[in-house]
Formats: sequence, C-alpha cells, structure tokens
Amino acid sequence: MSAGTTTTRNWESPETCPFCGGELTDGGAGFIDHIDDHPSCQNEFDDWRSMVASDMSGEWGG
Repeated sequence: MSAGTTTTRNWESPETCPFCGGELTDGGAGFIDHIDDHPSCQNEFDDWRSMVASDMSGEWGG
C-alpha cells in the first residue's frame, strides 16, 4: 500500500474490485480492464502484488 494509505480490501466476490468495491464485468479480464481505467486501484494492486511476490517462486504462472 502507498505510504499513509489505509485500505480495507474485500476479497469476497470476484465480481467486485477488492480495492474500491466497484463492479467488474468479470473477475479475470474485467479486473485488468478495471485497474487500467482506475489508477488508484492499479496502485493498490501493484502494492499488493509486491507484498505477495516473495510468497511465490518465479513469476505469475496463470
């Protein structure tokens, strides 16, 4: 997360953005389209990804 940002993430539904709660067209490509269109969600995703990257060997496989 960005310095000074407090975010409650909701991972309950693949049909909503976990960062802002916005509706997605789907949980795959729709999520990518959403973060492309919403810079704050892109930033939150990038921060989240950097935090979990060390939990996985290599790069994203799927």
